[in-house]
Amino acid sequence: MNWALVAVLASAGLVTGWWLRGIVFRQEVPAGAPPATACSGCGREVRTYGRLPGPAGSPAARCPGCRARLGPPPLTIELVTAVMFGALAARVHPGLVLAAACWLAACCVALAWIDAGVHRLPDVLTVPAYAGTTGLLLLAADAGSPWPDLLRALLGGLSLAACYLALVVTSRSAIGLGDAKLAASLGTLAAWAGWPTLVAGSFAGFLLGAVYGTALLIFRRARLGQAIAFGPFMIAGIFLAVLAGRV
Repeated sequence: MNWALVAVLASAGLVTGWWLRGIVFRQEVPAGAPPATACSGCGREVRTYGRLPGPAGSPAARCPGCRARLGPPPLTIELVTAVMFGALAARVHPGLVLAAACWLAACCVALAWIDAGVHRLPDVLTVPAYAGTTGLLLLAADAGSPWPDLLRALLGGLSLAACYLALVVTSRSAIGLGDAKLAASLGTLAAWAGWPTLVAGSFAGFLLGAVYGTALLIFRRARLGQAIAFGPFMIAGIFLAVLAGRV
C-alpha cells in the first residue's frame, strides 16, 4: 500500500469536501426550486464566489447574520470525502482509474447528502458524475488498461441504469428518475472491476436500504409504503463492493 498516496488523497478529500459544502448548500432545495442563495433562517443573501457560497464553504458553516447553519454540519462532508478518497487510494489502481473513482466519489458525497435532505438527485451532479467517470476510464483504457474492461464498464452502467429505469416505471415513486441516472455512473465504475462487483454492489444497496427501512418501521419513524431516499444506499453498496475487491 502506498501510504503517501493515501495521505495525499485524504488531504485532497478535505479540500474537496470544503468545496462540495457550497454545492450542497445551493442544491439542497425541493425539486423545481432555484438553487439556494440566502440563509433559510433570516433570509440574508449568502455571499458567493462564482457559484460557491463563501460562508457555506467555511469551517464554521454559519450564517454571518443569524448564525444558522448553512449546509452540512461542520467538517462532516469534509471528513467523509477524505475517508473515501483515502480508502480508494488504498484499493483502486492505476492512477486514471483511481481518478475516475475519486471523481465519482466526490459527486456522490454531495448527491447522498442532498438526497437524504430533500429526496432529489439533481442533474447538475448526476450528469457530470457520469461524464467524468466514463471520460477518465476512457483515458485509462487509452493509456494501457484493457479495452474490454472499458466495454464491460459501459455495458454495466447502461444495464444498471436500465434496471433502475424499469423500477421507476413499476415502483410508483419508490425509485426516482434521478436514481436511474446515478445508477449509470455507479454501474460503470463497478463493472470496470467486474460483473461480480456490479452484482454485489447493487445487491448491497438494496440490502442496506431494506435494513434501514425495516429499522424505521420497528421504531415507528416511518409508515409502511413511505418513500425513503435511496441514493445514499445505492452509493454505499457500490463503493463497499469496489473497496472490498481490487480494481
